[in-house]
Amino acid sequence: RVHGEYISKNIQLYSMRNGYELSPHAIANFTRRNMADFLRSRTPYQVNCVLGGVDKSSSRPAVYYLDYLGCLSQQPFAVQGYGSNFLYGLLDRHHRADITKEEALQLLNMCMKELKIRFAIS
Repeated sequence: RVHGEYISKNIQLYSMRNGYELSPHAIANFTRRNMADFLRSRTPYQVNCVLGGVDKSSSRPAVYYLDYLGCLSQQPFAVQGYGSNFLYGLLDRHHRADITKEEALQLLNMCMKELKIRFAIS
């Protein structure tokens, strides 16, 4: 949480100083560089991140996965945590680049149903 707040505030500061907002790609690379710098310090952050956003200039969505070693990769979708073991197969099978909003909501419901079956959650 602390690292997320640090990144968020630095991105806001950059926007105020320069008069424009960063793209999701630029934010992901800023976060990656920051993670890599902290990895080599005495207080490393050991956190995996899923970063996402919509590029205002192209109106295209972007999802990035950043691991605790500072390795950044753009992905069509991303899942993190205990449920990722169950959901990656489902998303890999049903996700398409041209998915509609309704189909995406159906896929989300499928994911939630799978998690309810696999975990004792309500």
